Amino acid sequence: MSTRFFWYRLCCMALVCVCFMFVGCESGQRRVDSTRQLLTVDFESENALVYNFICERETLVDLDPSGKHTKGKKSSQPQKNIEKLELQISYSPTEVDLYGYSTITARCEQAKVTRTSSRVASASGKKDAAEYLQGKTFTLKITPTGEIVDHSSLLAVIKELGVEAFAKTKSGTRIKDPDMIMDIAATQWTMWDAVAAIEKPLKGVKAGQKWQSKLVAPMSFVMRSDRDVEYRLAGFEETQESRCAIIESTYSLAEKPMKGLPMPYTGSFQMRGMLGFLRNYKIISIEGTGRQVFDVEKGIIKSDRQSYTTKVSAAIFGLGSGSVEPNIIVNQTITTELVE
Repeated sequence: MSTRFFWYRLCCMALVCVCFMFVGCESGQRRVDSTRQLLTVDFESENALVYNFICERETLVDLDPSGKHTKGKKSSQPQKNIEKLELQISYSPTEVDLYGYSTITARCEQAKVTRTSSRVASASGKKDAAEYLQGKTFTLKITPTGEIVDHSSLLAVIKELGVEAFAKTKSGTRIKDPDMIMDIAATQWTMWDAVAAIEKPLKGVKAGQKWQSKLVAPMSFVMRSDRDVEYRLAGFEETQESRCAIIESTYSLAEKPMKGLPMPYTGSFQMRGMLGFLRNYKIISIEGTGRQVFDVEKGIIKSDRQSYTTKVSAAIFGLGSGSVEPNIIVNQTITTELVE
């Protein structure tokens, strides 16, 4: 290391320390002043943090919403499919560099997917590709404000899971089974986003303050979709043990996708099941809300809940564009709970 570079790094370290000295901590509560609160993401080197994640999605498909193909018959009921992914993941800090960036090792202790359907389910007999996450590890490099600056290890795991999503056929045709891989991405890719997206974090945040970002919106069909999110600091809840920030969020359809996160699979393939017979998927709208409880003293998420509804239009493969126009409604919830 050159002498010049050594002194450059030393000055950067000193500058960061001075900034946090000016921010200071009031009674260990990291207050900037009487109205503003500093929010940082912290990890204790001797303790792993364990979280339970649940992603549950109800997909309603109405193949004939206009009723013109069911005249003289009883109105057909939408086909309902419910998918549920349960994850338990532990996070352990393995390294903190001179700039305060932390390298976190995440290990999936449990991954389970269950499905119910109003119609006969697929008989492929293959477990969901998301369940192959169990026992795997990946690393995340994050800043003190929770921004993930290195997703490469997580991305590699997502691609590995993408391979497991395909059934082996004698003909060699690529058939993709339903999977919840993008739900994993929704929980991990932007896990600390509510804090990381704050503009000018050293100034702290105050009640009523708003800021914007983007989040993944996983779907049952193969299509990248994202949410624009507006966060709002609703206020603080205090107990004898902690002081928690209550961060509310509202969701809408993102006009542009977030960068850096591709789909888990590439190439041409056919999707198994009813959704594989639909085409020309178009997301019409996304609407929903969320609420996160963030412990400002410990620098950790205690709980997070996101709920939203997506309206989608599609067409049936092989029929004219004006023949049948199915309507799809997707109700999704994503929850995060700290295991204490």
